[in-house]
Amino acid sequence: KNTGLYTPSEILQLEKDGNWGGSLELIAEETVSGTPSSLDFINLENNPYDVYLVQMSNFIASAQTQVIFRFSNDNGTTFEAGASAYQFASQRMITNGGFAESRSTGTTYIGTDVYTNTSTSNLNGYFYLYNLLDSSKYSFLTQQLSAILGANGRTSFGGGVYPTAETINAFQILAGSSTWTSGTAKLYGVKQ
Repeated sequence: KNTGLYTPSEILQLEKDGNWGGSLELIAEETVSGTPSSLDFINLENNPYDVYLVQMSNFIASAQTQVIFRFSNDNGTTFEAGASAYQFASQRMITNGGFAESRSTGTTYIGTDVYTNTSTSNLNGYFYLYNLLDSSKYSFLTQQLSAILGANGRTSFGGGVYPTAETINAFQILAGSSTWTSGTAKLYGVKQ
């Protein structure tokens, strides 16, 4: 009989088995090969989750560029890039004491306010994706990223929305107007 109460040992076993809420399931891992302008994650409907987590490790671009994101409703054949496809807001903090923000109520991507470029950058961070496979809801992204540019550390946090209620079954991480030279991204499903 389940009374809704768990012992500490039952909780530990459920976490170990990946059945406790908040557990992560590794779905895919993409490593930069060559100099692509984006890393694309497709076929999300094969691993349906309400919430996804992506960890970005040691991303480097060929030139200084902003990290941006786009969604797809046709499994990555095309990515939404209309003039008012997305809205976003992002805040940047710099170790020299500077602050800045990026925001838009209508743009071709979800932007961040952190930049990366050569091998001294090594951008790291994570972002969450919400409601992608739910055709009745808008799709959201929240992010926190950090990098070193020049002599200063920078961190960015913020979020964005694709304000169209439709099924989103793929997304991409773009190196703005540049290309990626290295980096690894891991996609997880978050168990509810």
